[in-house]
Parts: sequence; C-alpha cells; structure tokens
Amino acid sequence: MTTDFNEFLQSNLPKINFSNHFFDNEINFNVDEILLEIDINKNINYYTLNEIGKCFYWLSRYEEYISPKDLFDEHNRFLGSDLDYSQPIVDLICIEIQKKISKKYPELNFRQRIFKQINTHDVDYAWKYLHHSPKIKFGSLFKKLVKGNFKEFQNQIKILNHKEKDPYNTYDYLKHLAEKHQIGTIFFWLLGDYSTFDKNHDWKNKAQQKLIKEISTWAKVGIHPSYKSNNNNTLLTTEINRLQTITNSEVKLSRQHFIKLHLPTTYQQLLINQILEDYTMGFANRLGFRAGTSTPYKWFDLSTNQQTLLTIYPFVAMDVTLKNYLKSTPELAISELKSLKQTIKNVNGTFITLFHQSNFSGEWLEWRTVYESIFND
Repeated sequence: MTTDFNEFLQSNLPKINFSNHFFDNEINFNVDEILLEIDINKNINYYTLNEIGKCFYWLSRYEEYISPKDLFDEHNRFLGSDLDYSQPIVDLICIEIQKKISKKYPELNFRQRIFKQINTHDVDYAWKYLHHSPKIKFGSLFKKLVKGNFKEFQNQIKILNHKEKDPYNTYDYLKHLAEKHQIGTIFFWLLGDYSTFDKNHDWKNKAQQKLIKEISTWAKVGIHPSYKSNNNNTLLTTEINRLQTITNSEVKLSRQHFIKLHLPTTYQQLLINQILEDYTMGFANRLGFRAGTSTPYKWFDLSTNQQTLLTIYPFVAMDVTLKNYLKSTPELAISELKSLKQTIKNVNGTFITLFHQSNFSGEWLEWRTVYESIFND
C-alpha cells in the first residue's frame, strides 16, 4: 500500500491504482466521494457511482439510512427501492474486477469461491396444540366450540391425547432431509415473553427445553430475538441468556423475528450482546438480494465509520414471502427458488432460505414439495 506517486510508478510489483488520477497501462479504479466522507450524504446518487462505490453502497446498506419513510412498512421494515434486487450485483462486480486483474497479472492466484447452501428455520411456535399452559389450551378449545368448529375441536383433542401428531412438529422431517442431503441447518428460536407479535411457549417450558437440546445435537440453534426486543436491549440480553441457559453454550447466531431489521440499531445491539453472525438480511415482502450479495460479509457501521465483528449472512427467499406476499403457487415457488439457486451457483455464493417449521401442514401441506425442491441441483 502506498500513497506516494513516484513509489507507485517505479514499483515492478503488480499494481492497482485506486485514486482519481489516471495512469496509462495500469488498472485504475476511481474513488467516489461516498468512500471519503465521514457523514451520511442523503444526496448520494447510486447510478453515478463507480464499481467500488456501488459495492460499498450495497454492503453498507447506505440506501436504508437515506430512504424516505414510505419505503418502510408498519413494522419499520425496509421494502426496497427502484434498485435491482434480482441479482447479486456486488458478487458480479467483484468477479469482473477479478477478471480484469487476472488478465493483466495472470501470475496472481485468487482464492476459489465455493457454492454453499444453508437451510434456516424460524421457530415462532414450537407446537400448535401441545405443551401449552392450561389457560391457552382450554381457551383454544372453548373458542372452537363457540365458533362451531367441531372438526378442528376433535382434531385438537386427538393431538392432546397423542393420537395424532401436532402439525407444527416437523422436526424429524427436517432432520431426515438435512442428514440425507448433508446440508447445514440452523433453527432460530423465539424465547421472548408473550405479546401481540411474540406467541411462542414460555421459555421455562420443559418440553420445549428438551426439544431445543435434542435439535442442537444435529443442527445449529440461534436466538430469534422477539418483536419487543428490537428496541429494548435489556430484553434482547434476557432472551439470549435464556437460550444459553437451555443449551449450556454461548449463543453467537441470530435472526430477528418478523425480519425486523433497523439500521444501525439492530446490529449495534447484537454486537453489544456478542452475537457474531446474523441471518436477518433479506426481505419480508419480496425475493432477492437485499444487500446485493450472496456472500457473507462483515457489517460496516455507517454511523461510526467502522467495520465490525458481525458477519452478515443474507437470505434470498422466505416461505411466507412466496405464499402470502407474492401469492405464489407451489409450482411457481419451486421455479423461483430454482432460479435463485442457479443465480447464486453462477457466482459460487451461499444459498440461504428461510422456512418456518410450522408451515408444512394444513394449508401449507403442498409446500413440502417446495421445500424439498431446494435440495435439488
């Protein structure tokens, strides 16, 4: 590394010029103002940026700091802008830069990228009917009687008497597929207190604690910070401590419940709690590459102008997005996922999806074929 003009010209080493001075017969990359400023500039125009500037804009999530409120939904989730999220643009830019360098300096060897797949599951409700408190259990039965839903009432009774399997108990199914195809799997567990948007079992529930311990023997388990904890660091710490108590191990992985990611606060709170990997970088309302990449990367905090220790693992598709937001049929969803997987394979990135373990029965039954399709080449 040098900032000396003459030293650069006289060197016989392979050279890259990263400045706004152009050198003949050298590899030149211009420096955008976005890389030099110390404040966040709301007037930055993405389309005028050069290659490195565009990469920084995507990875830092610059647009989420400067976008108007109408690009966020009622849960303060970023909805996307007019940028193209259908391609891993950062990966494509980096590959082109690599080609440019290799052409001039063929003796240089780059580390080879390898395609990877990670299947992730959010556990918002461990079971539909089993292991609830008497208040919730009998309240649920009473509501079905009042509404005249006798078929579902009888079904719930059978499940409570263990004559039928709880519809959200799909853990063996997921384990079988993960082990059969040797795909890394992560479960993110909601352990927040009961509230409007947080309705899992009590964290002290012995059956749930046993289940988490069993799953941790064949898959990774991370925290699924509750909706309420998103703006409350004390709650986040409490929930992480709960999972650590259950698993008797440090918790380093997370994904926000409701994909409730607000920059920079959400990531700053994770870092305070020593979380090292986060899997929230994706959309609730659409498919694609929210950060323009399929490659895990270190988060850069724009508010402090520092690279952090938090590694971001972007996901490209969620089951709820496909079925509820986009109204996709299972057939269309299979096609969309196949296309996304191939797009990521083309750049040897990491293909990460989000399927809730509770969404494989009832009206979701046909979506088992959708999930099974992501294991295909």
